[in-house]
Amino acid sequence: MLKQLERKLGRFCVPHLTWILIGGQTLFFLGILANRDLYGQMVLVPNMVLEGEVWRLLVFMFIPKTLSPIWFAFAMYILYLMGNALEAHWGEFRYNLYIFVGMLGTIGAAFIVPSQETTNFYLMTSLFLAFAYLYPDFEFYLFFILPVKVKYLGMLTAAFLVFSFIGSDLSGQLAISAAMLNFSLFFGADIARRVKGGKKRMAQKAQAIKEASTPFHTCSVCKRTDKSDPQLHFRYLPGEGDPVCYCEDHLPE
Repeated sequence: MLKQLERKLGRFCVPHLTWILIGGQTLFFLGILANRDLYGQMVLVPNMVLEGEVWRLLVFMFIPKTLSPIWFAFAMYILYLMGNALEAHWGEFRYNLYIFVGMLGTIGAAFIVPSQETTNFYLMTSLFLAFAYLYPDFEFYLFFILPVKVKYLGMLTAAFLVFSFIGSDLSGQLAISAAMLNFSLFFGADIARRVKGGKKRMAQKAQAIKEASTPFHTCSVCKRTDKSDPQLHFRYLPGEGDPVCYCEDHLPE
């Protein structure tokens, strides 16, 4: 299906989308530093959109996560790293699709509670989760010192989203669900296969452990087994039905 979409819509891809996101966030970061009221003009508020402020449908994508110059520079580096890696893995079309599905889902969810403000926070978080899923062994250096594999940061982020969803009102829950729509569409089937495969492997291991612990020989008299007494010898003699097992100490004369 994605290949068919790419053939039909691939020519409409936005090139260098990561650089556009970085450039837009940088521009508005500087703008907010100069005029703090600019932030209020950027957040997505559907009621304001319906009153004519349609630019909010786009510019909310460029809201910077922080106003600290150091942390903003670090955030832009991470965005550059993740965006280039995802685009290299998926290709331009699928990378565009991932971001715009999340964007449109966020806009749609915002209009359900049109008085609430919505930002790009959860959408950018879904981008990080995609990177963590595809490159689990990539290492970040926390505080520029401690190496941590991104899969563990991804797990913490997923847990944060779950707790945020539980503790949020309807508007927050819709925003989280919409932003995670792209992640679900791209990775849901693969996650389901992995869970199913994991359950199958666990069942196979449990069966192997059970078979390994089940004795092959059991003396019909003393009930000792080849598991409880590995050095013990066993023999089978004809019985009324199936052959009867005896250990060497209880062989009938």
